[in-house]
Amino acid sequence: MDRRTEVNLEAIERASRGEIAALQGERLRAQVENAWQNVPFYRKRWEAAGVRPGDIRTPADLVKLPVVTKEDFEEDLAQNPPFGSYQGNAHPVRIHASSGTTGAPKPFFHTQSDIDWIAKLSARRLRAQGMTPDDLVQVTLPFSLYIGGPIAIEGAMKLGACVLATGTGAMTTSRRQIEIARQWGSTVLVSTPSYALRLAEVAREMGFDPARDFRFKMMYVTAEVCAPETRRELDRTWNTRVYDNYGSVEAPASTYECHLRDGWHISEDAYIFETVDPETKQPVPAGQDGVLLITSLFREASPFIRYRVGDIVSLRDDPCECGRTFLRMSEVKGRADEMLKLRGVSIYPKSIEQVLRTIPELGLEWRLVEESRGSVQDILVEVEAGRALSDAERGEMEASVSEQLKHHLGIRPEVRIFDPNTLISEEAADGRVKAKRVVRRKIGNRE
Repeated sequence: MDRRTEVNLEAIERASRGEIAALQGERLRAQVENAWQNVPFYRKRWEAAGVRPGDIRTPADLVKLPVVTKEDFEEDLAQNPPFGSYQGNAHPVRIHASSGTTGAPKPFFHTQSDIDWIAKLSARRLRAQGMTPDDLVQVTLPFSLYIGGPIAIEGAMKLGACVLATGTGAMTTSRRQIEIARQWGSTVLVSTPSYALRLAEVAREMGFDPARDFRFKMMYVTAEVCAPETRRELDRTWNTRVYDNYGSVEAPASTYECHLRDGWHISEDAYIFETVDPETKQPVPAGQDGVLLITSLFREASPFIRYRVGDIVSLRDDPCECGRTFLRMSEVKGRADEMLKLRGVSIYPKSIEQVLRTIPELGLEWRLVEESRGSVQDILVEVEAGRALSDAERGEMEASVSEQLKHHLGIRPEVRIFDPNTLISEEAADGRVKAKRVVRRKIGNRE
């Protein structure tokens, strides 16, 4: 093992499984008691289920508690405006909100203690990926209701690194982003995968070689699913090491990749992750795909206890060669609410992206469209070409892409190829926080 990596491990990261379980039990009991005493949202549901705080002593007891969904929060917001009863009565210093990608944005309170915890977890993540106090960190995520930008900024600052909070391309134009990176020598780029690819395009337009003319030693990507092919493309394009970071407003900085990039380590001193069967809600064993549930172990405001995130993942209990003993989470197969079916075959956006990224003639923008005509549904893949095409070229490329999707996925969706900047303008691409890949629409109401 690399000695520097070993020195950087915290004691809790290499604690025994017994020590981790004992710590989780202690913090879980405190979280449950806090929710029972101070959060009407949970007390109401637990009383209806016939469960009291004394029934929850260890992580194994979590199965006694009902699962909480985003719909539960939405209903509570409607009944208890404007912030709902799930926040509790702790004094917040900041409010963040869900992105709204899969529903209306939902607010969540954070106390100063909550913010301090999240900054510590973010710093742990960044240190594991090689960030040091000597780094100049260019953060192209916004400091906004969306929590991704603040997480990266505060984690880097806690490590002692210097932050350039440039924000998205709508805040600092993409050309200016490139000028800053080039002239000031940024060593870490924080971005969404799609915007990192967009910045590479802009760099080339400005006459730079992304792989040669910049000093990025690592790239931190988040907010969107980063397919393996996309990561490889970013690694190669920027000649750097790309780390994919999983989390959400409900579970900020909850996981991290180490330098081996072999699954996400779960910060088990702060969260309990469960995977359950999507239909029965019963736990599934390690290594088997299930829907992710999270329970926070530190939150004073807006605690999350058995919250259904909706991502399809598996948990790993095999040891990592880096020396950390935390459980690991697999890559995200997809979101349960983004899964589409075509002729009985389940399709996730990530599966589509994995194929599209291997076709060099295609551009960056794409989306998966579910079209409905009454009870009949069809799935289309809409994607931009890398250049303007003639009608004949377009037809040939659509047939070719459809065939490649059939080869890899086992089904042949209809493919529509668009000219560059047709699905989304350059300005819109530069200004968005995360790409929306699934569109549902009625026939006759096409965008």
